[in-house]
Order: sequence, then structure tokens, then C-alpha cells
Amino acid sequence: MKAWKLTQPEGIQCLKLSRASRPTPAADEVCIKVNAAGLNPIDYKLAHWGYATWSYPHIIGLDVAGTVASVGDSVRHFRPGDRVMCFLDPRVAGGFAEYTLAKAYAVSRLPETVSFTDAAALPCAGYTAWLAVHDKLRLQTGQSVVISGAGGGVGGFAVQLAKQAGATVYAIAENQHHMRLYDYGADHVIDPETENTAMRLIELTEDKRVHAVIDCISAKSGSMLSALIRYNGHIVMIADQFNQVPLMATTKAISLHEVALHGTYAHGLIEHIQHLADIGNQLANWVAEGRLDAMVSQVFSFDALPEALELLKRQQHNGKLVLSLE
Repeated sequence: MKAWKLTQPEGIQCLKLSRASRPTPAADEVCIKVNAAGLNPIDYKLAHWGYATWSYPHIIGLDVAGTVASVGDSVRHFRPGDRVMCFLDPRVAGGFAEYTLAKAYAVSRLPETVSFTDAAALPCAGYTAWLAVHDKLRLQTGQSVVISGAGGGVGGFAVQLAKQAGATVYAIAENQHHMRLYDYGADHVIDPETENTAMRLIELTEDKRVHAVIDCISAKSGSMLSALIRYNGHIVMIADQFNQVPLMATTKAISLHEVALHGTYAHGLIEHIQHLADIGNQLANWVAEGRLDAMVSQVFSFDALPEALELLKRQQHNGKLVLSLE
């Protein structure tokens, strides 16, 4: 089979399109014929960082959608031909290939009406947004949330999920993303390049501040936005921790949360991974019902992975980027 292998953890230029043996599933695994693979910032970061458990060359890639090719001896709830998607274990990865392996309990089912390209855009960004909106913040009708980096994958899904939960959504994103975010239901979209974000939020909330912040940018960004949270409010950090700038206004009893999807396999239990699969089932169903936009803006051929990752790294895209193997 064809596969993209990282020869050394020294950047995108070290990715080589190579041949590899088709993998055989262990007893609790399924082998997936990959029809589409989603791209995320973690992919080009891992091309630079590598992973402690990898030996090189190593097949990278974490978000896949396709059909079950074969199943392990103890797998009973999947069979060949089933349409599925998955966020793969980063300690193994292997998604940028024609076939890959996944634990059966990590796999989500796809409705027939959901395309593989739409499905491949969901796992990493969609699961992260769900964990932020529902598991950490538990947003409800009448509450308000600020989402920074709303033009990215996690931010875009968070806007949609927060509106589904009934919250008032203030999205922060560059002008090129504004029309799309309003289409997703954002109540207000602020351009950080042309507006004073803090003053605009104070104006929009009539100085009542917000219940929560989902920060997809940096520790500095999260620290600044923490000043706009009301008493007993919450902040979820997606892209960073408060390790550069101290948290402001600590006397407001703000609760700090972190979402680190890649840590689910390394530090979580099987039920935590199963929870991700359950989230995937829900997101896929919502796409099928027209309640969620998968945000796919560009689909690349499998051979164009390096160019797609470079585009993603330069942040010159709009929405989600996906590789198609069909």
C-alpha cells in the first residue's frame, strides 16, 4: 500500500511517499481502508516534533474515515464494509496510508449520507470542541461564551456546538472568516486585527462580562480574555496552558480547564476513548441531519499531503482541509 512516512522529525520536508505492508489487526482492532484523512495543526507539529514512541521512518496521520477492511478475532460489533471514522492513537498514528489500524472501541459509525471527506474533518477538531463545550463548560441556554481562534477547526466547531447548546456566542476571528461564522450562528464576530477585542466585548456585553471563554490561540490570548469573565466563570485552554503569562483576576474564582485530546490514549482509560467514539457518532449524525457543518473547504489528492500541510501551517486556508484517497 501507499503511505506517507516521516523519515526524521525535522519537518514537513521529511515526509516521503513510500510503500508499506498492509497492516493486520490484533484481536481488539479493526483494519480500515482509508477513503479520506483529515488534516490538523498537530500533523505538521508532529512532523517537526516526532513522538517518543515512534521509530523512523514512521507513518503519521490521526483523522481517518473509510470502510472496515477486516476485524480482529474478538471484535463483534464491526464487520467488513462498515462505514467508519476514527481519531487514531498518536503513539501509533498511521492515518496517512491506504490502510490503517484502530482499536475497535475508538471507532465511530457513519450514516450513509455522510461523505468520507466530511467525516474525516470531524475527529480531532470536532471532538476537542465537544469536550470544551459540553464536558468542561456544560454550556446552557442563556449563558455566553467567547471563542478565540474561531476561524480554525476547533473554533468553528465550538461556535456551532455552543449555539446548539443555546449560548450567546462571541467569535474572534480575522475578517476572512466572518461570513462563515455568522452562517454557523455566531451572534457577534470580532476582528482582532482591526478592533480592540476587550473593549468591543465589554460594549457588547454591556459590561456584564461572559460566563466562559474557549481560547484556541495561546496562553497570552487566554490570559487577556480571562479579564472578561464574570465571577465563577470558566476558561478552557485548547492550544496552550497558562505557562507564559499569569492568569489575571484570580479573585473572580475562575475555573481553568484544559482539553488535550492527544492525552486521551496516553493517560486515559478505555472508557475515555470510548467516549470519543460516542462523540463521533453524535457529530456524524448531526452532519447527516444538517445540524452541523463539517467545514470542509479544500480536498487534496493523497499525493499532495506536503503542500496541504504547508498551506495549513501558513494559516492561509478557510475551514478544514482533507486528503481524498478515492
